[in-house]
Amino acid sequence: MMSLGRTLLRYLFLAGIGHQVTYTVVEGGIFEPTRRRLSTAHPRLDEFVHCHLCVGTWIGIVLAVIYRPQLLGSVDARPPTAARNVANVAGDAVLIALGTRLWNDALGLLRREVQVKQTEIEAADESGPIELERAVLPGISIRS
Repeated sequence: MMSLGRTLLRYLFLAGIGHQVTYTVVEGGIFEPTRRRLSTAHPRLDEFVHCHLCVGTWIGIVLAVIYRPQLLGSVDARPPTAARNVANVAGDAVLIALGTRLWNDALGLLRREVQVKQTEIEAADESGPIELERAVLPGISIRS
């Protein structure tokens, strides 16, 4: 049985991995030819390969099946039944997909903030140099 801290850390890592794989599949240049090829096969596949939530859900399922994190493992000492194991994997998949979505949304907000700041910087750079007025202090002569 894992400690709560280790379980949460494992969850955060699996959700982070899910986010990165999802982002790479949906927006990465390396998968562009694959996305284009799938998009021409069927309109639903076009929606799927451009949907963070859709891809993230399937990535969550794959990660739960591969790693079997037992995030929702039972607390009693009895060995789980087959039905309980399936329910645990399904619950883990949903939790990992949710964490993937949270990573995606949080990093998307940060990405948009950076783009806004970059636009403000570029607008300030295009406006030309900033003219500063010479400071005039009473009784002090500043000569150029």
